[in-house]
Amino acid sequence: MATMSGRRCGGPFERGLRTRGSARAAAEPYEWRQRFGGARKGPVSAGASSPIALGAAAAVVVLGGVWYVATLRAQNAMLREQIAGYERAALAQERGAERATAEPKPASRGSASSDSRPQRMLSDEQREAMRSTLSAEPGRRVWFVRQPNDPEAESFQRELEAVFQESGWEIAGSSEASYRIKAGLFMYMADAEPADHVWTALNGLRATGLEPFAGTGYRAYYEKKKAEDPSFRGNELAPEQDFVIVVGPNPDSAT
Repeated sequence: MATMSGRRCGGPFERGLRTRGSARAAAEPYEWRQRFGGARKGPVSAGASSPIALGAAAAVVVLGGVWYVATLRAQNAMLREQIAGYERAALAQERGAERATAEPKPASRGSASSDSRPQRMLSDEQREAMRSTLSAEPGRRVWFVRQPNDPEAESFQRELEAVFQESGWEIAGSSEASYRIKAGLFMYMADAEPADHVWTALNGLRATGLEPFAGTGYRAYYEKKKAEDPSFRGNELAPEQDFVIVVGPNPDSAT
């Protein structure tokens, strides 16, 4: 290769290498230049992850996990409380049935019927208040279960059924329980989060001034109890059944 005055004269190829090398160095990301001897420091390339970005992503993952676990714990606690409520109600019914069996029944006076309980009846004002509430959801269905061999409970159930029908509801089921019901009025809702029309039915009962025992998540409770004890007797809900109104004996029974 020719030299001039002791200096090496680079040909076009060498000059081209130097030119292209300089352009490449200028085009390389700052991080690459810093790693391989570049004097200038600059921002990290788009493909790399900074410690701040990684920390933020980790924080999002941790917070998401904490929220998910907290939600599961809250749902489990609510379900346990619902099941405990049903178990307390079932225990009270069993104890009531045991007392009714153990206590001697007073002899009837001048009548073949020993039922001295007063009859529950709805006043005109109560019926109107109930209709006003139930009329917001016409075309819905309602199910009833009543205390067996109890004329008073059956008569009161018929009164309630009549108001539901007057409000545009359909009586989808009416039967006697296979177990002894505790005195009072009950409404068991199938789901943990009932639909709006289910709450309307409950509010219709409450509009009369009655305070029925009401509980949600009954389907899960019944299935759990049935799995633990196949002889358990409760209110088995059909797949399409949202709730059931249970009419027990009159709590204001005469003594």
